[in-house]
Parts: sequence; structure tokens; C-alpha cells
Amino acid sequence: LRSKPVYRVTRSLVLASPTHWLFIITSPPYEHGLASDPAIDAVMAAGAFGQSVSLLFLEDGLSYLTPLSEAPKGQTDLSKLLKSLPLYDVNDVYYVESAAQSLPLETVLECQPISVRAVGDLVTAATHVVTF
Repeated sequence: LRSKPVYRVTRSLVLASPTHWLFIITSPPYEHGLASDPAIDAVMAAGAFGQSVSLLFLEDGLSYLTPLSEAPKGQTDLSKLLKSLPLYDVNDVYYVESAAQSLPLETVLECQPISVRAVGDLVTAATHVVTF
């Protein structure tokens, strides 16, 4: 006769008050081979649970902002996900100003250019920083 395992909650996963999350995306889209994008999923989840969210695109992550070609077979269309971020109260979206020359005139998502110095300010202001 097997006994059922006993589970104890030792720490609450529910955040009592909203905290500020900064998600920094440095890797290109569609590189992970998963059906959905883990970075965008994490951003949407934090917003859905009432957290304050900022999103920063750097380096290869800037390619998320360019009009993306068709999603690879079996993967979610990131253009649609990115356009839905305001529905999750994700409105603070940034890229580093010095990278502006690599962006097209029209981006998939409305975002604000910031200086390299302002990146440090974003990191300092955040309670949690997550990098993809």
C-alpha cells in the first residue's frame, strides 16, 4: 500500500503588492525552437498578474522590433504577441538609442529610445531583472 505524498507550502508565490520587473531581451526571436517564445510569455505573465513591467531590447533582441517574417512552422507568430502587450499593461518598451540605425522606420511595437546611461537607471529602478 503506497501512501500519498504530503505537500507543504513553505513560501507564498503570490506577490502581495506589485513589484517592478525589467525584462531585457538580447537574443533573436525564433531561436529557441519552442512553440511559444519564453521571453514574451514571461513578460505577458508578469503583466497579467498585475506587476509593473518594463521591456528593453538590446543587441540581437532588436530583431524582435523589425517586421518579422512568417513564423517558423510550429511556432507562435511573435508580431501578434508583441502587438498584444498593451493589453497586459506592458507599455514601457525601450531600445538603446545608439542602436537606432539598425531599426527600420516602422517597428512592430511602439517603443522609446533611451541612452546607455538610462539603461542603468532602468536596472536600478527594477525590483527584478530578467534577461533572455
